[in-house]
Amino acid sequence: MNRIFTIRDGFRVPDETTVYPFLNAKDCLSGLPWDLLDGFSLSAGDIEPKSQSKIQVMPHVTQVTFVVRGELEIVIKDAKSRDPYAFRLAEQQAVITKPSTFFQLINPADVMCRVLYIVSPPYVFDRQDSQILYDDTVVFDEDWQALAQLNWQPPVLVTGRVTAEARQAALTRLAGRAQCS
Repeated sequence: MNRIFTIRDGFRVPDETTVYPFLNAKDCLSGLPWDLLDGFSLSAGDIEPKSQSKIQVMPHVTQVTFVVRGELEIVIKDAKSRDPYAFRLAEQQAVITKPSTFFQLINPADVMCRVLYIVSPPYVFDRQDSQILYDDTVVFDEDWQALAQLNWQPPVLVTGRVTAEARQAALTRLAGRAQCS
């Protein structure tokens, strides 16, 4: 395919950061041919100065968060750790979060932090009109202490909204749709 891919308009996501989808054949926003990429997806993101995302988890995908500009602190709670821990990333550094890892992005600096999100398998996001039908990310209103008190089983995860079956159903819908709204 002879084409240059460009970051387009971003939008505010439930974790309170801005995401710019641009190289994902498995979402309803990038406008790419369905069979262009099967192994990964790529998007950019901005974390406002002196701000932080909500805590989130992606049950089915691995994400590499690569800092392009600025600095980033990421707090992580994976299955192997009893308590959350943090990494501080500078420009040109990355961290990997595996499936079902809780994490939070924090920009401690006075300047915008720009990151790239490389996700495998490709990030699935299905929206029709203004209704989100499926999103690979589960975002929490709880803080770290509240999640620990829930034994890392918050109600939104227990209800099964982001199951493997729900993800597959979203992929089937997206594949069958010519365009997303």
